[in-house]
Amino acid sequence: MGERRRGTAMDVEAAARAAAEDKAALDTYRTLRAGLVAIGLLLAVGLAVHIVRAGGRVPPSISATFYSDDLRGIFVATLLCVGLALVAVKGRPGAENTLLDIAGVLIPVVGFVPTPIADPSCPLPGRDCVPEALHAAIDTNMWAYLGAGLVALVVAGLRMWSVRSSTPWSPSTRRGLVVVSVLWLVYAGGYAFVRPVFVQFAHYTSAISFFLLLIAVVWINGRTSLGVNDLADLSGAAYRRVYRAIAITMLAAVAVGIVVFAITGQQNAVVGDRFPVVFWIEAVLLALFVTYWVFQTVELWNYSVPPQAG
Repeated sequence: MGERRRGTAMDVEAAARAAAEDKAALDTYRTLRAGLVAIGLLLAVGLAVHIVRAGGRVPPSISATFYSDDLRGIFVATLLCVGLALVAVKGRPGAENTLLDIAGVLIPVVGFVPTPIADPSCPLPGRDCVPEALHAAIDTNMWAYLGAGLVALVVAGLRMWSVRSSTPWSPSTRRGLVVVSVLWLVYAGGYAFVRPVFVQFAHYTSAISFFLLLIAVVWINGRTSLGVNDLADLSGAAYRRVYRAIAITMLAAVAVGIVVFAITGQQNAVVGDRFPVVFWIEAVLLALFVTYWVFQTVELWNYSVPPQAG
């Protein structure tokens, strides 16, 4: 009888511990999703303050605020926080989760390698470049990031192949690690062997890739979201409509940005010397980013990982 009671007590204790761990995981994912909203709002409010302090003058792009003394810290910090949060938060197993991880890996590069601007140190007159004075800082940032990334990949690889792992990695997770490893090789090789080209184009190449990956994630949610047990009591169809609208609008904004660059050859194009078209494209994308994570936070408030049909 005594052994049976001890066994029952141990079962109750184990169940309570599992429930506490589930609650902690749920609170973590709630914080991550809500934190992505807060990060976007931080940058938006910082931009508003920056524009007010500049007498209402809008910068040529959000990326160009890297060169401002008052907003550089917020700009770089928000990109690093977004990257870490996207790697940490979990999407549906498979493509969605892998796309989030890749987007999270890319976005810090947007902060480490600033957008080209007009500068006396530019080798070609009339063509924007990243000022030579910043190249040493870029070296430090990129080699540190690539080094830390290599350590993370080695640790992840050891975990994946460890026979002592309590939860074997799924094939989709293994494929995701392979994709991130290839991405690391591309960036490391590009920075090591074609550094001038990398420094010139890495900022917007990484930014555009980031948004294309995020668009794919939003579109996946626009096809698969269930809207079950959410905070707002919306139907799955309502969430799917919202996500599809966000994805389509994001894609249109990115397409406009690419067309503007193709026509002007400038990554911070200003139309008619007055209208900062790239700034407003980026502002729309920032607003849509925040909107998406607001809906994700509301829809998935009671879930660690998004639920799947059937």
